[in-house]
Amino acid sequence: MKLSLTNLMLLMGVLLFAPGYLAAQDGNALARVAILPFSDNTGQKNYGWIKTSLPDAIFDSMKSHFEFERADTDAVEKSMARSAAGEPNLSAKAVDYMAGAYNFDIVIYGDYTYDAKTNLAQISAQIYHREGHRIIGEVVEFTKLDSNAFTTIDTISQKIIGHIYRFSLDLNAAQSAQKGQENVRLLVLVPTWKNAAEKRTAIHEIEFQKTELKKRYDAELLTLFEFFKTKKTPPKEIATVEGFAQTRNEKAIADWLKTQKVQNAMVVFVSDKNINLLPVSGGKMQLPITYAVGATPAQKGVAIESAITKSGMDENLKKTVLMNRPGIRDRYSIALGGIYFAPVGVARGSIDAGVGLDAHALYRYRTFWVFQVGASAALQGVRQTHVRYDGDSDFTLSHFAGMLGPTLLVPLPFFRSLEFQFSLLGGAAYSLLQKYKYTNLTLSENALRPLLAAEAELRWHIALGFFVGAATSYQHIFYAGTDMQSVGVHLRAGYRF
Repeated sequence: MKLSLTNLMLLMGVLLFAPGYLAAQDGNALARVAILPFSDNTGQKNYGWIKTSLPDAIFDSMKSHFEFERADTDAVEKSMARSAAGEPNLSAKAVDYMAGAYNFDIVIYGDYTYDAKTNLAQISAQIYHREGHRIIGEVVEFTKLDSNAFTTIDTISQKIIGHIYRFSLDLNAAQSAQKGQENVRLLVLVPTWKNAAEKRTAIHEIEFQKTELKKRYDAELLTLFEFFKTKKTPPKEIATVEGFAQTRNEKAIADWLKTQKVQNAMVVFVSDKNINLLPVSGGKMQLPITYAVGATPAQKGVAIESAITKSGMDENLKKTVLMNRPGIRDRYSIALGGIYFAPVGVARGSIDAGVGLDAHALYRYRTFWVFQVGASAALQGVRQTHVRYDGDSDFTLSHFAGMLGPTLLVPLPFFRSLEFQFSLLGGAAYSLLQKYKYTNLTLSENALRPLLAAEAELRWHIALGFFVGAATSYQHIFYAGTDMQSVGVHLRAGYRF
């Protein structure tokens, strides 16, 4: 089939601009999260309290991490009560229909049973995402239905949060577990002192900071002493930490807070004339901010906000915005690699296989169901030689290509380290043909030709953003009078950020 230059340009226009059009049409809003009452399948009336207390506990845990909209489920609950005898066990298909009918983006539901022989209840929870058309996580825990149940309910809530982090922010299992466990939005205000007067001043300052920060951030703010009480810190450990405060050993304080999974703190130093604020953000000490002992409340407020923002702590104190469409972590990636190119079709026999280098870039901009959609760009340089039947080289062909187009990505399994990519690319190749033997003089031909290519790659994200990939490609360069078709094998290594 012949492809005119006009049709080629039209095809490239579709390839290059359709993704941008789709992205422009894409609306994104706060996720509407429905937390349904859990089905009581114990067969006993004494355990009905779990039915509603578990959804409330899940909501309380979620609101400390996420900014989202809790959907009203009253209509769904009434409909379920009318349509089912006893306690209904929902299927994924039923939940998908429900999510579409009531405009729920995320549905959290489950059930619990009781085994009289073991005196243990099994609590099961599922998290369904309408955009993904799938269950994005399941949690199963066993517990005695006594005071231990509250600890188990908290564990279930944290695991649900981990699943939502993984899907909504495109994290792997280890990252989402860490994200769910960290007290990211907790700020501990730590006074330090050398004598009783400095201690009183430092405590006064951290109480002022607490009041000011509450005006700006919907986060958990605790003084060091409140933190001791909340975490039920042993007296011996309290004495050790207060010893760090009295010797102004800020590094030891930061290290201890890190063991408590506290990422954000403000350490206050009091001197004769100044108040020094030492922010700890992400578990690391940042540059200090200073204001005078006699500073006005407005001046103190400016200094406190400066310490928070310059240290980057302000981002930590904000809730993660949970959108109705899942996000994408580390949208960009770049890679370098080698190519082995072999001619096929009419080019086969006219020129031999060759090797070259390529540079590859990728941008991910949208998630559809189990896919991600992005755009790829590539630069390639390949050198091929024609060898005669007698083993002597006849001529060489070098071409340098630039191309770009849409890419479809399928993480295997969902949003994990291994993924498959398929790209359709359009661009141009600059070719240099050199005849340097078996002719009376050296001939050369320089030409810029359009090309189309298709590429499939299997990519493995190893760790810390680094990945390796192996790809195969088909490339068609439109020369005047003949077409150059090649298949290639690519080996790449790169970094995602």
